[in-house]
Amino acid sequence: MAAKGRVEVQCPHCGNIQLEPELAKSTYCRKCSRYILLNKGRKSTEPQELEQQPSVFHKLEGLIGIQRTVVARCFECTGKREVPKSATSTICPLCGAYIDLQDYRIIGHYSRSIRTRGRLIITSKGDLTSNRAICNYAKIQGTMRGNLVCSGEVHIRLRGKLSGSIEAKSVHIDKKCEAEFVRPIRAELVNIEGIISARIISSGKVLIQKTGRLTGAVFGRGFSVEKGGEFFGELSIGKVEMTQGELLDAPTRTTETKGKSDTGADFSLVTA
Repeated sequence: MAAKGRVEVQCPHCGNIQLEPELAKSTYCRKCSRYILLNKGRKSTEPQELEQQPSVFHKLEGLIGIQRTVVARCFECTGKREVPKSATSTICPLCGAYIDLQDYRIIGHYSRSIRTRGRLIITSKGDLTSNRAICNYAKIQGTMRGNLVCSGEVHIRLRGKLSGSIEAKSVHIDKKCEAEFVRPIRAELVNIEGIISARIISSGKVLIQKTGRLTGAVFGRGFSVEKGGEFFGELSIGKVEMTQGELLDAPTRTTETKGKSDTGADFSLVTA
């Protein structure tokens, strides 16, 4: 017996029966992972497969290399699914978990958790207070408190103090950014073009461009400062973790370099 507000849907490909919301227009089979289009105007009918021939326009886009699909990765397991770029959600082909693909644009106060494979944009008037925000790309111009975990790039163009923590594949500090980071930045690559005060833990490299200035501490595998760029603080090459005491210490304005470099470290300073 179907639950209230849900109907039984039978997959036309493998015969699997599953429950779906009454207003659902399409779904994926949780057994064979095939796409199912539900008949309009009927609540509990045999679904039909969506079959569309690609248009001439779509074929032309394919020839010139325009990507019309993205790969959605599950939050719960290693499952992944290729979906249209316009999709706002899907389900995991392995465990059936829901995968949010929506973009979130924060223009005011927002205090709920976010878990999406889409983009997160905090505007200059936005205020995100979330225990955990997960996304594929983030752009920060406003206030953020909590933990941000990004599988792609975080672009920061903030003027002021940022209280939240950032963990990402790469972090780009915009030229117009002038910010103080209360909690450490953890990323594979950190590219600095603006002015910041921060503690950085990098498993890859920290780059300070000619317009960049960093005051604080760097713990990483590689470090580079272009001509015109500035760095004031503590530098540890080859060390990518900090002790609790180092995490609590405030950045000090010093040009001394502490720690030892290992043979695999990448370090360079362009002479003035």
